[in-house]
Amino acid sequence: MGRAPQSPLPWSQESVDDGLQSVLAGHQRLVASRWAEAFEGLDEDALGEVTQEARQDGQDPGRAVDVFVRSLIRQLEDWKQAATALEGALEKAALGRPLPVWAADALAAEQGRLWGARQALLEAVARQHYGGPASW
Repeated sequence: MGRAPQSPLPWSQESVDDGLQSVLAGHQRLVASRWAEAFEGLDEDALGEVTQEARQDGQDPGRAVDVFVRSLIRQLEDWKQAATALEGALEKAALGRPLPVWAADALAAEQGRLWGARQALLEAVARQHYGGPASW
């Protein structure tokens, strides 16, 4: 009589799900440590703080904000590339099968976080440059 394998077979759905979970967890660690924190709570006050610090240091506040915003734009581009790589890594980990709903939902949520970070930056710049909604 045969013995059941100790671990799931590499092509089993359980093994594929484990691989997908691993890919998602690795990406989340990267996002949390690099980008999500940079955009968490981003608003015009953050840009105002950059302006204030530049003035205190005797630097050009406009240039300081420009440098800060450009660094955030580069981070958004890096995040976008990582999200694209995540999609490819999930497809590879799925071993040619369609992504399970939970993995597709996780990918969509990641794209939503990226979009939200982009919107937060755009709104922060608009508010810092043009004032709040009362002045619109």
